[in-house]
Amino acid sequence: MIQIKIFNDCLLSFSYYKEQIEKLSKQILILEKCNKAKISIILSNREYVSKLKKEYFKINVFTDVIAFNLGDNNDCLDGEVYISIEDVLENAKIYSTSFNKEFMRVLIHGILHLLGYKDDQDDEKKYMNNLEKKYLSLFDKEIILIK
Repeated sequence: MIQIKIFNDCLLSFSYYKEQIEKLSKQILILEKCNKAKISIILSNREYVSKLKKEYFKINVFTDVIAFNLGDNNDCLDGEVYISIEDVLENAKIYSTSFNKEFMRVLIHGILHLLGYKDDQDDEKKYMNNLEKKYLSLFDKEIILIK
């Protein structure tokens, strides 16, 4: 069983489609052979996500997503994905893509981290980028929009 919960902790004005976020998240997990998971997706702001990055990773930078794997067994994936909506919006402008597509990329990236993928080394980063592109190509629904 896969459980996805979404929490909106961001003050920016946007709307999202809970069912579509859940569907994308579940699709990635199933394709990655993970059939038991409990994931919280927290839509937050730049200050809070960067505070978590500094506190837990000892890195003082703004970031669009961080993920925490809370589980200690291989039976069920238990984690949290924090997404900075402000950084997603800024990245969409920088990379000339839609807010929706950039949000999906960031969400996929966070879930891949929960699954154990890393991006510290160039080869790891390239592999994760290829997985992001693969999963983005499989899902073309609108899941979030800025007001």
